[in-house]
Amino acid sequence: MTQVIEAPEAAATPVAIEPRILERREEVARQHRRKRVRVAATVGAVVLVVAAVWGTLHSPVLAARHVTVIGAIHTGTGPVVAAVGLTGQPLVDVNPGRVAARVEALPWVARATVARHWPDDITVTVVERAPAAVVESPGHGAVLVDGRGHVLSSAQEAAPGTPVLVAPVATGRPGSVLGPAAAPGLSVLAAVPPLLQRRVEQVAVGADGDVSLALTGHVGVTLGPAVELPAKFEALLSVLVDVPPTAPDVIDVTVPDAPAVGPPPPPVSRVTRIAPTTPVVPLGAGGRAPQMRPAGGGPS
Repeated sequence: MTQVIEAPEAAATPVAIEPRILERREEVARQHRRKRVRVAATVGAVVLVVAAVWGTLHSPVLAARHVTVIGAIHTGTGPVVAAVGLTGQPLVDVNPGRVAARVEALPWVARATVARHWPDDITVTVVERAPAAVVESPGHGAVLVDGRGHVLSSAQEAAPGTPVLVAPVATGRPGSVLGPAAAPGLSVLAAVPPLLQRRVEQVAVGADGDVSLALTGHVGVTLGPAVELPAKFEALLSVLVDVPPTAPDVIDVTVPDAPAVGPPPPPVSRVTRIAPTTPVVPLGAGGRAPQMRPAGGGPS
């Protein structure tokens, strides 16, 4: 029988490391530690700077204190400043869009632009609506409106010569909008040519949407529906130039290619401010009704 005798393991002999390698390892470790210190210092400095900037921007030194208002002729500075709503808010926290929206809620304001100026000033530039007519509504009073029907103020602020719009609508408080029944009259007001603007005293909208005008000199105009307005006003100007009325007359331009002139209708028992209109008479094959005379000729 063969016996196997294992040889004892030799003890591990430590491997000697060159001093230069040890020095290099220590240097690398030191560099890593220095790098971590630099990164930490940089982050700390950034945090301190950000905190300092945030604190400065939100300090009372940079709070919004002054409001400069431009263009608020009818609105006035006070209502605009109140709409801005400054209460010592930090200027950096002022949202120009939200401030502009609050200012644009004022009746006269069509558009508002808000700009911040350091250290403590806000400038609000206002574009106001242009008044177009005075609207009278029984039981609701008379108000001043713009060309889109926005109620601006009471009629007391209307300039002399502002035309009157009569329509089957109820007027509301400043900031509201007229009902759709006023739309034909507003369309006519917007289409009046410059040569006629000073002559228009009243625009009346009937229950059926037909429109008539009252001009200076006791001249009434029947426009009919608020369509083909450029052609109708061109025909009206031609009649006023070529056949100027010498007495109270009504000019019918419902059909722009065939304008006609006739006497105003007889007065009615109740008083209205609606411009005179011609009687509704069917047209025959030969032209307009007998009580009207063609604008270009003598009486029929």
